[in-house]
Amino acid sequence: MLARPAAQWRAGARDGCGEGQSNSVLRSFRYPRFRWLWFSNLSGSAGRWTLVLILSAQLLQMTHSSFWVGVGLFLTQGPVIVLAPFSGALADRMDRRTLNVVSSLISAAVTGLFAVLTWAHADSLAVWMVLALLYGVSFVAQMTVRATLTPSMVPRDELMNATSLMQVSIQGAQFIGPLLGTPIFAAAGAAAAWAFCCFLYLASAAFCLPIGEVHGGGRRQDTGFGLLVAYHHLRSRGAAWVAVWAVTLHCTLTMSYLGMLPMFVAADLNAGTSTYGALLTSIGLGAVVGSLVLAQFAGRRNQPLWFLYGLVFSGVALSLLGATTSATYALIFGFLVGSSQAMFMTMTLAIIQSSVADEFRGRATSFYQMITLTPMALVGWGMGGLADISEPRPLMITLGIAFIIVMAIYALSSAWLRGLLRPSGWVAVPASVESPAI
Repeated sequence: MLARPAAQWRAGARDGCGEGQSNSVLRSFRYPRFRWLWFSNLSGSAGRWTLVLILSAQLLQMTHSSFWVGVGLFLTQGPVIVLAPFSGALADRMDRRTLNVVSSLISAAVTGLFAVLTWAHADSLAVWMVLALLYGVSFVAQMTVRATLTPSMVPRDELMNATSLMQVSIQGAQFIGPLLGTPIFAAAGAAAAWAFCCFLYLASAAFCLPIGEVHGGGRRQDTGFGLLVAYHHLRSRGAAWVAVWAVTLHCTLTMSYLGMLPMFVAADLNAGTSTYGALLTSIGLGAVVGSLVLAQFAGRRNQPLWFLYGLVFSGVALSLLGATTSATYALIFGFLVGSSQAMFMTMTLAIIQSSVADEFRGRATSFYQMITLTPMALVGWGMGGLADISEPRPLMITLGIAFIIVMAIYALSSAWLRGLLRPSGWVAVPASVESPAI
């Protein structure tokens, strides 16, 4: 990964409450601004996974079709295809804190409207799709801005730890959201669960306010809205470019199962909403544990081991989840799915963040998100439709196996990817000696 100038993290370091390095898993919490950002992300991400739980369950109940569940979930992230270049450029030119607050408030407004319409029994599929799209617009902005804020909160030496802890809040909220949202949904109904989701987004906006203004340093005269600048910036950095393509394959093949997960629970596990919520909670708990393990033990010597674990078990665990017919085993395999996917996503994101200059980070991150979230959304939509024709089980098994095979072929053709499987591949490399990668 590439070294970054000290000036780019000096603002975050000023807030530190100690001089010296610490081996604590929570060492990035020494920086107050990082703590506020962490809680903001935890609350907003819990809102995201609460929305996934409620929206997918309501759409399945409304339409009895995994296809429409897939469409709804696609709309909650599909806008990245169009909006990613703009959100990235805005993150480079404007105050990133303000963008995060505004996008969180928009999400709060949309989920609040979901609550009102559900309470009024206005179950219109067209209205649900429009609201899902509006939510998707705000979600894309949040994804870009959150990723660009973290490196400004801590020194570069703590970036892997900070990114891992951020994944505890972002992906680990997959545990918190369903854990809190499922009993509300089961006991008080969907309207109350939507109101809880709205509250989480309001809290996310409030937590973000104390971190102060964070500007990326991009200038209007030398930066554009197009993706070409981001493409060239990432393409010239071999490790970052490999990370982009590795996570694209990962999102396409191993993270496109959410659209068929409700049908998997209903048809293959013969279970109901409570089991679906428990499975999402188990996946989220795995993400929490995986991210914490990475935060504590992700020294340079151990990074290849965890990267290999995330790569292999992302496929193996998904196949095992698809193969089981037991709700108990599904919770266990769901835990492994969450831990391996969180580790893989954390490590690839850390490579991206440490490889790009701060004035390009917004657009580089938006490019990264566009070619990762887009196939995940599209394939997830398609998988939801196929689950109406075929059982979800063989699809999940096939996707898991396919990811391992594709990554093995990729490793044979990419020296940069093979380099990440040994400690020397994680040593900081000067920008001048970076080169494109396949």
